[in-house]
Amino acid sequence: MRYIIIFLLFTQTIFSQKTISGTILSKETSTSLSGVFVRDTKTENWTISDKDGNFTITLPYFQDIELNFSILGKKEINQSLKDGQNSITVYLEDNTLHLKEVMVTANKERKYSELTLGTNAINNVQAFSLDDVLQQLPGQKTADFTLNEYKNIVFRTASDGNSSKGSKAFGTSFVINDIPISNNENMQALSPNTPTLAGNDYGIRNKVFNNPNVGVDLREIPTNTIEEIKVIQGIPSAKYGDLTSGLVLITTKVGNSPYRVSASIRDATSELNLTKGIKLDSRNSMNFGINYLDSKADPRDNLLNYQRVSGSFAWKTTDKLSKIKNTLNLSVRSNLDDAKHDPDNITADVVKNEKQGFSISNNLMWKPSNIWLDGININSGFSYDRQFSRKERWINRSLTAATDSKEEGIHEAFVIPSQYTSISTVEGIPISTFVNLETTKTLTTTTNWVHSISFGLSGRSSSNKGEGRKSSATGLINFYVLAEGGDSKLGYRDYDFNRTRTETQFSGYLEDRVYKKFEKDKILNIDYGIRYENQSGNVSLQPRINSSYSLNKTFRVRGGFGLSSKAPSLNQLYTGERYLDRLLGSGIYSYPGVYQKAWILTVVSPGDNLNLKPSKSLKTEGGIDIDLPFANINLTGYYNKLTNGFTGQQIPVSKEIPQANVITNGTEIPTYEIVGTAKLYYLTNSIQNNTNSEDMGIETIINFRKIKALNLDVSMNASYVKTNDNSKSINYYASTNLLSAEKYGVFPSMPTTNENFTASFNFSYHIPKAGLLLSLRSEHTILRTSYIPTSEFPNGYLDATLTYHEIPVEERSDLQKYGHIIRTIKGTQTKLGDMLHNFHLRISKDFLNGFSVSFYSTNFLNLKPYYDKDNLRTMYDIANFSFGTRLNYQF
Repeated sequence: MRYIIIFLLFTQTIFSQKTISGTILSKETSTSLSGVFVRDTKTENWTISDKDGNFTITLPYFQDIELNFSILGKKEINQSLKDGQNSITVYLEDNTLHLKEVMVTANKERKYSELTLGTNAINNVQAFSLDDVLQQLPGQKTADFTLNEYKNIVFRTASDGNSSKGSKAFGTSFVINDIPISNNENMQALSPNTPTLAGNDYGIRNKVFNNPNVGVDLREIPTNTIEEIKVIQGIPSAKYGDLTSGLVLITTKVGNSPYRVSASIRDATSELNLTKGIKLDSRNSMNFGINYLDSKADPRDNLLNYQRVSGSFAWKTTDKLSKIKNTLNLSVRSNLDDAKHDPDNITADVVKNEKQGFSISNNLMWKPSNIWLDGININSGFSYDRQFSRKERWINRSLTAATDSKEEGIHEAFVIPSQYTSISTVEGIPISTFVNLETTKTLTTTTNWVHSISFGLSGRSSSNKGEGRKSSATGLINFYVLAEGGDSKLGYRDYDFNRTRTETQFSGYLEDRVYKKFEKDKILNIDYGIRYENQSGNVSLQPRINSSYSLNKTFRVRGGFGLSSKAPSLNQLYTGERYLDRLLGSGIYSYPGVYQKAWILTVVSPGDNLNLKPSKSLKTEGGIDIDLPFANINLTGYYNKLTNGFTGQQIPVSKEIPQANVITNGTEIPTYEIVGTAKLYYLTNSIQNNTNSEDMGIETIINFRKIKALNLDVSMNASYVKTNDNSKSINYYASTNLLSAEKYGVFPSMPTTNENFTASFNFSYHIPKAGLLLSLRSEHTILRTSYIPTSEFPNGYLDATLTYHEIPVEERSDLQKYGHIIRTIKGTQTKLGDMLHNFHLRISKDFLNGFSVSFYSTNFLNLKPYYDKDNLRTMYDIANFSFGTRLNYQF
């Protein structure tokens, strides 16, 4: 194989070139368009049209040339050149509903299995955030409209509500203009020992605001400046790293554009947008955008409210010879989750979750004038945020005691009154940096094999410089304090995030994109490469390959394979020490009007998980594309395997602790004396690489040819996936008999299985002359099963010294001997009864005077399917009825 690759790369390599020139005009006005980005679809060659709309591009091959033309506000097109053709005139249309063809679904016209969503597909769901857009993809479903909890996404999986889903969402990478968005630095968790779920540290009414360890919060990404979204659910290019589950590439274009103002409203959510592109001269242009959103959970009150304010600025410049293109992007943001006091519930949580920050990035593309390199690309980014989370709760309970000491030993405790206000805060300052240097070169052999070779190096860093988790002795949450005499409980301590270390990643990659056309429309595309990844000292080599072969104009087969990895977050690595607090004697000693006294024995266990390794992913897929006279059909089968996923694990620990007697004597203040030592046995928590998961499935997308007599476009997608989640964690369950020798039953984690089969249809009625679009989207859940077994019988037990004892297989079900450690909870199995259906409607109209209006409704038929559960009538979880409208004006 090695000699074949060397042969393909270097044998009979020639450097002959072909120059293509052309002019780009506006179709509506026939005026020249400057600043149009012209890209060869087979190589990395590019150029930009000058002030007169003219361009020249030099290519290292002669046949089957296809160029891509894109500019802000115009419909992006691909234009093929006939063999021997050296010049071309291209007309670009305004990207409005007056276009002859409008694509409102994911586009499947590509080499492999990636999905592309353009401006019209983004607008088709009246998106308030990126989450609304991605719900259109195969295997996803439209959820109830709410922005009052964090949003993330996982591709090609049926995992639901377990640690595997959290690990997979954390492994979904989002990249804006070649700069990754990082959530590795997010440490906004009061109790960080939950590895993959954000938990309820900062949330209310089952709505969680913070998202450490579970991926990017999609609410924070508005869509007002996005021109294109490309989703790679399969094997990503070797260029991209720190991911396991999927890759979302977001592109924002810079160029001249009119003022665009839009106002949207839906339920209790309103949004305002303003964007403008300014052309300074033929080589410089600037864009800015402002977005404001306010979303309430209930239109009748303001108790639960989410606000988002963001601004963006971009400056693009090119040189006179179109050899250099540089784009500078700056974005600022502010997000606020606010759960206010409920006057009808004095014990309700009051939560405020704030985030303010900025990002700056630069994309440089340079075509040096030498024979050895076609291009040099340098992408760099810096992100800074301040996150502040605060929870307030009114507590009413018996007297409690607590300590803030971080030293092991016996300490005098604070006695906390029975009624107090508990306040806890977390302040984080996540900082991330990224830089990537890439060189490209295209070679063509005498037998017309085209090789586009890229080599790159990249580095990134993650740190958090916030003040961390804070509280006060009179502001501790109730489960961090002690009431029962002699009981042992998890103790809370402040934790300074400056104690954490800056984590770094370094990577290098080499990739070759191969193109070869054989006789009679037989075309071969192969993208193969290898990525070297060093994630905080954990080194791996990750080969990746995507391939497709067109048998003729009708049939094309595809296949791919790849390895990737995702580094653990700072919140998983740096959890802080674990503190076990135990009251001395019989608890709190008090003499009315004289004293209240208590002592706490504190035991300290190491907490950081610095031996945590990156999670790993193996992806394979195969597919076929069929281009028929009536439809284009794409079918893809896949198998994905996640290993080393992050999950929690209890660990038995023993400690030598002092034994003390408390001495009381009437009104005299009590004292204590050390009378010896004893062994303390307890369970502590850690985060380990214990989660494995397998996803296997098949998905299809069918785009039917337009029914011209009806002006109707019809498309559909369907997805079936089966997921097996398996954790290697060991579970310990306390015995119900305190006097027995068996203190904990030891149970293995059991694998869970989930299946989903969904389908969706989209019907678009489009009248270009009127600028009118009616779009109906249906969703159908055909199959949904879940099997969560429970290991009823223990494999063994822990005795009083937490020593493990294996139980013989034939004795594990012996109720007389081990009934006190046998679990009575049975496994659960659920299966969808009847199929679920939902329908969503959009009506849009573009007027010639610059106004446009759209109306969007989720579940516009107001369907409410019910099923019987435990003799109760329960509604299925389909999106409820919701409607809204958007008004746009450009001038």
